[in-house]
Amino acid sequence: MLSNLLPLGTRDEFGQWAATKQQLIAVIQAHFKQRGLAPIATPLLENQAVFAPYQMGNYQLYRLLDPEGQTLVLRPDMTLPIARFLSATKVPLPQKFGYVGDIFRVSRRLSGSYNQITQAGVELIGYASLKAELECLAIANQLSAELIDDDVEIELGDAQFAQQVVATLTNDPQQQAAIKTALFNKQVPQYTALIAAYQDQALYPFLQRWPRLFGQPAQVFQQLAQAPLPASVTPCLSQLKTVVAWMQTTMPAQAVSIDLSSQAPQKYYTGLTFRGFSQAGAGYLFSGGRYDQLLANFQAKSEPAVGMGLDVDLLTELALQPSSATPTAVIYFNPDQWSQAEAVLAAQPQARLSLADDRAGAMIEAQQLGATLIDLTEGTANA
Repeated sequence: MLSNLLPLGTRDEFGQWAATKQQLIAVIQAHFKQRGLAPIATPLLENQAVFAPYQMGNYQLYRLLDPEGQTLVLRPDMTLPIARFLSATKVPLPQKFGYVGDIFRVSRRLSGSYNQITQAGVELIGYASLKAELECLAIANQLSAELIDDDVEIELGDAQFAQQVVATLTNDPQQQAAIKTALFNKQVPQYTALIAAYQDQALYPFLQRWPRLFGQPAQVFQQLAQAPLPASVTPCLSQLKTVVAWMQTTMPAQAVSIDLSSQAPQKYYTGLTFRGFSQAGAGYLFSGGRYDQLLANFQAKSEPAVGMGLDVDLLTELALQPSSATPTAVIYFNPDQWSQAEAVLAAQPQARLSLADDRAGAMIEAQQLGATLIDLTEGTANA
């Protein structure tokens, strides 16, 4: 009997989860509005052709047929529908968009991933300046601090670095793709076998270190300075240094790292990429980058653009972590001590008032929460 069962990869949302998620969405939308981003919403259903540039990876698309036999899909991505919208409507550029919506990706069975994901994001279309990347990073930094208590690290990369390096090794597209795939997937034995053909080249020592080319910016840049890299990567490395220096000045408390051995978040990225993750959660909280050729898939003229998506569900999960949601103290008091109890509560943000009728009930409440009991009726604090 399937009438009361959900499809695989979906879930109902209710109670504290639903309330917290809606609060986070409200904060995100208010932040977007404060920064002057125009709200945009696209349909859940799109023509399959819209997602021709989409890099599916471990995901498949939800496909269905309309009455005329045209193949439609539930959108697996928010950026491409916005590109389609711009091409179809001829909205004047530049434009700054902010959105919140659901995307649908059929993940591998038993992977533990959900197929319906709520995503918020920013699309800055028509801006060639590095200021577009910097605004995305500023938004990511500010929203991370607003939405969750955990520290977030921003990881920088470049979508073209790997291709520019392997292009100096061989002109064979299949060989280039094989080296990049083994590198990105950290298939070290296979990668080692593939680069063995180039051990006579000056770049070979760098190729050996490449799978581990990630970490603190100063260390990564030092390794890069010692390698005879092709001149084609100089602009992207210069830009990475500029961005790191800007972050260290503008947001000095923000942890930042460099990763030049991983694949870009999407196939259509063309320049600087960035991801954000928390040690407390699995997966990336946000990811994005520059994609200057995206509109070329929909029209003759391409436009410079930078975008970023935030995983609202993962942010909700982190916001509900016991460390930030469970009170560390329970305050027991008599009704005539209400003002005193309020003063103690104001001084301890992770405390809560006990509404129990007696001290025994307050003690049980504190024990259930793993919290300390502050007993104002005796003037002492008891575990």
